[in-house]
Amino acid sequence: MAGLVQIRSTIAPADAEGRYRSVRRAVGWVLIAFFALVPFLSFRGLPLARFDVPRRRLVLLGEIFTPHDTWALALLILTAALSLFLLTALLGRVWCGWACPQTVWLEWIYRPIDRWFEGTPNKRRRRDAGPNDRTWWRIKLTKHLAFLVVTGTATFVFMSWFVGGREILSGELKSTGWGVAAFLFAVFHADGVWFREQMCHYACPYARFQGALMDTNSLVVAYDRFRGEPRRKGKSPEGGDCIDCGRCAAVCPMGIDIREGDQLQCIHCLTCVDACDAVMDKIEKPRGLIRWTTDRDAPARPGEHIPVFGKRARVYSVLLVAVLGLLFGGLLERDPVQVAVARVPDAEIFRELPDGRVTNRFTFHITNRAREGHSFRVDSLDADVEVTVPGAPWAVDMAEDTRVQGFVTAPRASFDAGRLPVRFVVERDDGLRSEGELTMLGPGG
Repeated sequence: MAGLVQIRSTIAPADAEGRYRSVRRAVGWVLIAFFALVPFLSFRGLPLARFDVPRRRLVLLGEIFTPHDTWALALLILTAALSLFLLTALLGRVWCGWACPQTVWLEWIYRPIDRWFEGTPNKRRRRDAGPNDRTWWRIKLTKHLAFLVVTGTATFVFMSWFVGGREILSGELKSTGWGVAAFLFAVFHADGVWFREQMCHYACPYARFQGALMDTNSLVVAYDRFRGEPRRKGKSPEGGDCIDCGRCAAVCPMGIDIREGDQLQCIHCLTCVDACDAVMDKIEKPRGLIRWTTDRDAPARPGEHIPVFGKRARVYSVLLVAVLGLLFGGLLERDPVQVAVARVPDAEIFRELPDGRVTNRFTFHITNRAREGHSFRVDSLDADVEVTVPGAPWAVDMAEDTRVQGFVTAPRASFDAGRLPVRFVVERDDGLRSEGELTMLGPGG
């Protein structure tokens, strides 16, 4: 069993600067700003984006999606998945290294705190190997205090996507919400402080199947063995361009050596490319010994061109355009008033009245998708059918929904085999009408 167990060694990657890291840092901070600011922004009188779990709705770019909009939610999820598939087919695992929330927070928040308090990886290793003196404890305690502040901020912002930042600050979060926040805080803190790259190694499912989304046209991070091998030491003129300095492995946040070939743990952060290019500049060799390429461990032959937009990318693009067309087409046709009707489960199926008519009891569920409050009433579109809703008209606030119970009454003679289709209309106070249909049950069925 000894061969199946491996003691984890903490990864403390060295810092490296370069063209890819500069762009990646800018992308990371843009994503952090997006994550932190969106819960506090409004658009057309509504939150810019909110997964409103207590009210069972999604608010996105001024549109309200309720459980009755399952088709739209499914298309939104499918759009996100196809976009990720297309990105992978074109650029490889860049989602993992550039845009994944796990990587963004770890690389641009938690690890900079490590470097700020601990210094370089060599200084950290020497200090950890020495005695746990007063300096060691001071550094560790202040660093973990900073981690607690960062994790608390991240938890607050994350909860704001579901409850609302202003609502949390005003004290509207209930005991259940505080319990969820405490659980998330514990998970986020354990991940950012301890679990870290193990999330990518062992827990993330995307790392396991993303290889199936790529083909020979997808970009990968590759080491040019034809040019680099055999490796040489220092200024020796014998051998390839790789001087075996180990810089590419030292800066890798996943603790791998890209010279061993494409690996599951590689997240395409391209830090090794920047580090190797810097070494090549110092020894006056051409850049690109490690590069982001489709060449797959071999240099392209003169005149050879491998298109990046390959077959898989074209298929994903067609599917993405089709799904987006369905989504936007459905949104354009969507009724501004969502109406759902259901029978009252604990009521009798029907009741015969003394005047010979039959009445059924229904619940009308009205969702006001407008950006202002309105009042509503329900009427029948059939001449011999009457719809009675106590308290009508009733008011529904902006982006809210309500349920009201009403009675639908029709002559006994109108029923055919115990059933009667009824057309009704929900009318808003400004004249907007939304029609629907329900089925009454009666004698003879």
